[in-house]
Amino acid sequence: MLTVSITESFKKGYKAGTSVVFGHIVAETGMIVLLGLGLSQIIGLKAPFIAICVIGGAFLVFMGINLIKSGRGNASIQTAAEKRTLAYGPIYGGIITSLSNPFFFLWWFTVGAAFVFQGLRLAGLVGLTAFLIGHWSSDFSWYGFVSICTDRGAAVTGDRAYRFVLTSCGVFLSILGLVFVYNGFVNI
Repeated sequence: MLTVSITESFKKGYKAGTSVVFGHIVAETGMIVLLGLGLSQIIGLKAPFIAICVIGGAFLVFMGINLIKSGRGNASIQTAAEKRTLAYGPIYGGIITSLSNPFFFLWWFTVGAAFVFQGLRLAGLVGLTAFLIGHWSSDFSWYGFVSICTDRGAAVTGDRAYRFVLTSCGVFLSILGLVFVYNGFVNI
């Protein structure tokens, strides 16, 4: 999500970080529904974990390679600003980066599930709501801050720094994706 927040902030401005979080919240809401349906029991099964690692990791590598290509091309902050009207954007990026990360599922089926169920046990829907407000507020605060810094810094740094950031984010996403794929194959 951090990489998507940074790269989308160059394209869409300071509001991109909160949009990425909104996409993340869509994915998390789906996870909470799945927890309510009792699907946390699948966490003990290897097949779903392996599938998420391999498929999600491969998708992150694909995204990373595209960012590296953008960073090595003639990418410019001006060109990124002109792409602000594209349909694909930070909300979709937040959903995809969340769902392509196998540790997103592990967290929600373990730690996240414990927080959800404890909140429900202690105060019912009020407890669950309090947990979600705190959790999502921290996401909005952090990624909003990153997005504002990226947007404001873009005016100062110039195209060379922009290409460096794109390439760096692409390398990071690719490495992270390869780690996920590796973890999937190691667990076969």
